[in-house]
Amino acid sequence: MKTIKKFLIGTTLVAAVIGGFSSCGNLDESPYTFIDPGSYYKTEGEVNAALNTVYNRFRNMYRDNNQMFLANLELFTEQAWPTYPKNSMQTLNYWYDINNASFGDMGVYKVWGYNYVTINDANIVLARADVVKDETHKAWIQGQAYFLRAYSYWFLLRLFGPVPLPTDYTKGLDGLEMPRATEAETYDRIIKDLEAAIEMLPERGTSGYEIWRATKASAQALLGEVYLYRATIKGGSYSEYESDLRAAVSYSEAVIKSGKYQLMENFTDQFYWFNEAGAKNNVEAVFELQFSPEYGQDNGMHIRFGLGRTYNHYMGCYQYARMGVSSYLHQEMVKNGDKRANAHLTYFEDDAGYSYLFDADKIKWYCPTDPSKIVTNDKNMELRCPFNCKYFDQHTDFSLQHPCANFPMLRYSEVLLNYAEALNLLNDGDPLKYLNMVRNRAGLTNFTKTDKAAVDEEIFQQRRYEFVGEGKIFFDELRRGVLGQYCEEKCARGLAEGMPYFESKLNFRAGKNFLFKIPQTDLDSNPALEQNPDNKPVN
Repeated sequence: MKTIKKFLIGTTLVAAVIGGFSSCGNLDESPYTFIDPGSYYKTEGEVNAALNTVYNRFRNMYRDNNQMFLANLELFTEQAWPTYPKNSMQTLNYWYDINNASFGDMGVYKVWGYNYVTINDANIVLARADVVKDETHKAWIQGQAYFLRAYSYWFLLRLFGPVPLPTDYTKGLDGLEMPRATEAETYDRIIKDLEAAIEMLPERGTSGYEIWRATKASAQALLGEVYLYRATIKGGSYSEYESDLRAAVSYSEAVIKSGKYQLMENFTDQFYWFNEAGAKNNVEAVFELQFSPEYGQDNGMHIRFGLGRTYNHYMGCYQYARMGVSSYLHQEMVKNGDKRANAHLTYFEDDAGYSYLFDADKIKWYCPTDPSKIVTNDKNMELRCPFNCKYFDQHTDFSLQHPCANFPMLRYSEVLLNYAEALNLLNDGDPLKYLNMVRNRAGLTNFTKTDKAAVDEEIFQQRRYEFVGEGKIFFDELRRGVLGQYCEEKCARGLAEGMPYFESKLNFRAGKNFLFKIPQTDLDSNPALEQNPDNKPVN
């Protein structure tokens, strides 16, 4: 495979384990649904097989067409750029039909089902873990199940609000009607599950425990995020939520003081495209989703969010263009001298020797430098924006058609920014120290202002640049009350400049109380559920 020249301007897997925890393998295990698992999960190996299923179900949000929900979250902000009208990418860009619970192209609606399947399988593991005789292994298994169940409820709470909280597995078609819990009860469930996971899970590097698995730090990092989110989503005086901020500091600090994690020296080295040998489960990865080059275990984001309908093997796999990085955001990063722009594909050379450069100075079309030789793929679609190499895999044999870059869910840089934000809001400690660790790695000088509001804003700006394409900024903008603000500017500018796939100004600007509609099919199957009220735009 030809190595791609890049970036002039910036450019699961676990087998069932018998009697213990062994090397990674295939995560695609099948649970025994609607039959009492007590009839089948009678050994440690069989319970581990059920645990494999939980990882696999959770990971399914990011596989095949499922990861369209990630496109929703990115396109609803300034992070992403629609690159093709299929799947209504250009309509999602400006919050089209946001109160329609039956909107088929709204991939985020599928998250409801993915997470409840994960929760049900986690409940199977928790119900059958007592058959494991080794107390250490039993705790490890339970801790992972609690962590993945909590993470699933965490997705549901932020997207849909308080939800039903089943803590037992489905045994049949009876008793499936379940009303929502309250918001307080939903937070309480997430917190208790993560507290249990912290007590049960080992630290990274523990003998006999694979490095890719959820660890004590994974649960601590997520719990710190939960407390910070709850404190900031409410608004008003932060003194009202001091206990939550103190908890956010405590759990984030625990990850930092563990000494198990650090920032990769070069930002791009934590991504598989740039670092085949050392990217996966690196020292910055607090928790990431595992993918491998085999059917059912591959990373579909490389395919769905690639350069277009191309079968050129120098890109590592065939691809379809649905979403790229916002050209405006990328140019903002390049102008700032931000090295994180190097994670965006802007230049490549094919086997025939043709090189393609997306010029950062050409704001309007973001074309190759020679307008007479516009790059096209086999569907004659122009390449009009940078692309996100955090998803991409140029190393896997093209003939396999199964790219396998891992996907980051919790990175150490996020822990540092969460810690800095909570400290700043509490007027405590040295938030600039941890903020500047992230800035310096990006090639930026120290931020020196000490005004609380200025530091808070700078932490938010660093989140915008640090987590492009990772589905993070949607929730950060939501809790800060600015969801839609940057997207509105992007859409208005794109429309005015005649950008492709910008058809309208923003239809809707969300407030802090924004929630997606519960999918209509789930309402129909559970009459005890109540639908979220229609969202009203914030002027």
